[in-house]
Amino acid sequence: MTKTTIWLMAGLSSLLPGALLGQAVAAAGTGLNPATLTQQLAQPATDAWPTYAGDYSQRRYSVLDQVNRTNVSGLTLAWKSDALTAGPGGGGRPGRGGGGAPTIVGGVTSTAVPVPGSSSGAPRITGSILQVNGVLYISSPDNAWAMDARDGTVLWHYWWTTRGGDHIGNRGMAMYGDSLYLEVPEDYLISLDAKTGKERWHKEISDYSQQYFSTTAPVVVGDHVLVGTSSNLDQPGFLQSFNADTGALQWKAYLVPMKKGDPGWETWGSMDAAQHGGAMPWLSGSYDPATKLYIFGTGNPIPAYSTGPRGTA
Repeated sequence: MTKTTIWLMAGLSSLLPGALLGQAVAAAGTGLNPATLTQQLAQPATDAWPTYAGDYSQRRYSVLDQVNRTNVSGLTLAWKSDALTAGPGGGGRPGRGGGGAPTIVGGVTSTAVPVPGSSSGAPRITGSILQVNGVLYISSPDNAWAMDARDGTVLWHYWWTTRGGDHIGNRGMAMYGDSLYLEVPEDYLISLDAKTGKERWHKEISDYSQQYFSTTAPVVVGDHVLVGTSSNLDQPGFLQSFNADTGALQWKAYLVPMKKGDPGWETWGSMDAAQHGGAMPWLSGSYDPATKLYIFGTGNPIPAYSTGPRGTA
């Protein structure tokens, strides 16, 4: 069976233990302090990679400087792992305590539809991997894993039994306290216990029957989990916020005009065209704590498949 390989480079004699791995010691498996999370994510990433792109700026940049142009050629392989397999039993090789890592099963159906990269074989890992206190948090469509960054041991695996849908990828997870947040393609936001992988709750993001699909990495701002979704059909795009503790919907903002008087409604050829105009928030945005602005882009101008030109349909 084909598996996905995770590589970690280290081995510079000048590096202190844990310089690349964060503090992978007794604190492994603990999460992010909600009281200081906004302050932490407002700073460039250092010994952790606690959110998609590292911090709120979305720069994908770390200020660590022990590895630089003068010594990068001395890196050697610390370990590699072929442990990750999607679907049931995808917990990887045995952990240090003996026995395979547990697979926690979730979903709203008992019989999963076979989907490449989701239900069997090598997972399609295309998103940002989080690293917090020496633990790597990895995701693919319908799957999430926790892995010890010191040696590649899989600590737990979560698998969502999918009903189907567009499984083009998953861009990563978010973290708040000891909770992880994962979107699955069939349009659910899931909260997992970061220590055990057990599901805390799941909430519907959008209507699966309307062929929305969800691949976005959520972003946590305060106790708000900001969630995007997408569709290739003639649907309106929207951004939502769910409570980090309970999963309760806090607000939902449509990104195209849904009624007269909404911003930009007068620029559309008709209100019907506006209400089916797309503007899907595929990617995570940037957050500015000073102004409390969340800045993000959208894609998918629609209609994508109908014959009428946009703005006059």
